Amino acid sequence: MKFSLIIIFCVIATAATYAQTSDAEADAIAHLLGVQKREVISRLVPVKGKDSVAFWKIYDEYQTSNKMTTKARIKLYEKTALSYSNLTPAIADSLANRYFVNRLEQEKSMETYYKKIKVATNAVVAFEFYQAEAYLLTQIRASIMNQIPTYGQLQSVAKR
Repeated sequence: MKFSLIIIFCVIATAATYAQTSDAEADAIAHLLGVQKREVISRLVPVKGKDSVAFWKIYDEYQTSNKMTTKARIKLYEKTALSYSNLTPAIADSLANRYFVNRLEQEKSMETYYKKIKVATNAVVAFEFYQAEAYLLTQIRASIMNQIPTYGQLQSVAKR
């Protein structure tokens, strides 16, 4: 599982370092991320039998429904990195608000699909899904934040 997480982190970190990610590149990154996430989820949500069929059908729907949110997040990381050279209060506010919207969309989607999985399987499987997704999203975000300096860190280095 650690290897899969490392691959996910590397893909996202690499994407965040390239300027002008095209839609095709963002699609490819989102697809690779989805494939890697599915592998990790299969280890974190040990669903069996008829519940397995229902779970994976709904999980695939979840991945598809989140593709635009994932692409938007990739583009937002890129926009953030590109904005560091000319960060104004208005740009900073715009970026923060876009991050809030993106995170809220992701959380709403997790809640929607938690409910669908609970109805199709049971609350334990749905909770495992929620925990696994929350864990992965936290790990991915933390990895990105560890690899991309904050604006304040860059300012401190520039003052030296």
